[in-house]
Amino acid sequence: MKYLIPALLVAIIIQTSACKKSNTSVVNTSLTGQWKLSRSLISSGGPQYWVKATNTSYVLFNDDGALGGTAFTDYKLYTIKDSVTLTFTTADKAKYQNFRYKIKGDSLTMSPNGPIFCIEGCAIQFVKVP
Repeated sequence: MKYLIPALLVAIIIQTSACKKSNTSVVNTSLTGQWKLSRSLISSGGPQYWVKATNTSYVLFNDDGALGGTAFTDYKLYTIKDSVTLTFTTADKAKYQNFRYKIKGDSLTMSPNGPIFCIEGCAIQFVKVP
């Protein structure tokens, strides 16, 4: 009996420490859906810094490759070129713009990647709208 209680305590401690805590929050990392502009990375000749968005621009990535919203009104279509590049095109496909992109959690960061570039580097960040 004197060994039963310590053995049960050891078994309970092992069982408790073996349990992994599950992450109950699910993060949607899909590109499709609506994204609201949250901030911009800019430089005025010195170091780059983030500036909080003062407008309500957004971008909408539809499942069918259609692009909507108020952030990129010249472009109507998008294509995922590879794991880091998006291509936006006009409806007649006469103009295009590549963007480097990264999704981390509910945040989408994009920067121009040709044919238009930022001389000193720039980026925009969007937050996924639930």
